[in-house]
Amino acid sequence: MSLDNMEITKETLIRTRVQEMILQGELGPGDKLPSENELAEEYRAKRIDARNALVQLEKMGIVYGRQGVGRFVNEPLPTIEFAVTGTTSFSEKMQEQNIPYESRIIYADYASEKEREYYSESLRVADHVKIFKVTRLRIVNEVPCAIHSSYIREDLFPDIYSDKDSLQSVYNYFKTSGHEQLSSKDRIISTQFPTLEEMRILNCSELVPLLVFETDTYDKQTGDCLERVKILYRSDLFKHQLSDES
Repeated sequence: MSLDNMEITKETLIRTRVQEMILQGELGPGDKLPSENELAEEYRAKRIDARNALVQLEKMGIVYGRQGVGRFVNEPLPTIEFAVTGTTSFSEKMQEQNIPYESRIIYADYASEKEREYYSESLRVADHVKIFKVTRLRIVNEVPCAIHSSYIREDLFPDIYSDKDSLQSVYNYFKTSGHEQLSSKDRIISTQFPTLEEMRILNCSELVPLLVFETDTYDKQTGDCLERVKILYRSDLFKHQLSDES
């Protein structure tokens, strides 16, 4: 469908125009937005269209409302400079920037049968090999910002179940287990909107897109694939830098 043939609703038009005013600096942090009635009149729309547009901007975290007063432009959230690589742990990247950081394990057990079927090919495991899943919530500046899941071969780490409470940093676990030279391969970046559970964990609305980063971690010396990684980043909290790796 061409843009010329695409129907733009009044709600979309108002939301986009207000967002453009903020991005272009016409409205700054703390500035009051035009009222629903003013926007409806300016764009020859119904008041409900203006209200829905402003509600969506609230869900996106761009504006906030004060009961009986109006809506205002939000202070932009501080973004984290983050190099998307697979050979340095998340905690090391935060420590390098002196950013307050916490890693909290929210799941540590064997992957489901469906997950095992899905990841067994990339991990190159035989049918009898179990896959262990550990999911950590990354908290930066006291704000939940990423969900990091690792799918790990149990045949290479036979004690991983008993070690599950010490997996805040899987990279450190690999290194203490003798896998000191790591590499990242088959990196994939995509986007998705959060599920209800992801909204709950990350404390965000359904209109905050998530950046999905997936990769395999290898031992350079043995050539073994140690894990498949899937990380969901809140897109409003990170500024990602892509870098080449050998």
